[in-house]
Amino acid sequence: MDKATMEHFRRIFLEILSDEEATQTQLDSLDKHGDEFDALSVEKENQIEFRLMARNAVYLKKVRKSLQKIADGTFGECEDCGAEITLNRLHARPTADLCIHCKELTEREENQLVHRNRTSLKGDRMLPIAHLEKGYLLDDTATSSFSLRHGSYQDVV
Repeated sequence: MDKATMEHFRRIFLEILSDEEATQTQLDSLDKHGDEFDALSVEKENQIEFRLMARNAVYLKKVRKSLQKIADGTFGECEDCGAEITLNRLHARPTADLCIHCKELTEREENQLVHRNRTSLKGDRMLPIAHLEKGYLLDDTATSSFSLRHGSYQDVV
């Protein structure tokens, strides 16, 4: 990646950090006191604000990491395969640390892991494929139909 492009992204990251500091200063100066009727509303706002702050903290960590990569001269390189991350991807997600191929591969593996975990949680209660194709649904309240292991299955027409 050429120096002008790296400088462009460096300015973007510095602007993000600058904007964040200004926003944090404004948030700190807000008066959030109210009467007892506002307690629930204030608590809900605090929960939402905490989630946003946590999410923002992760993003700012990525911004700082990207700034460090610019300083090291490794910005725009995929951390997995070492290939150059395309400018289109960097413009869409400046903090990207994986090329699109490696990111898609990572997401596929994560999705498979989530699916595997969900499947293992259900255990024996999952319908066999043959029953799904025939239109059977799990019905724990059914006393008729036929049963397999832990529950009753009812024909859905």
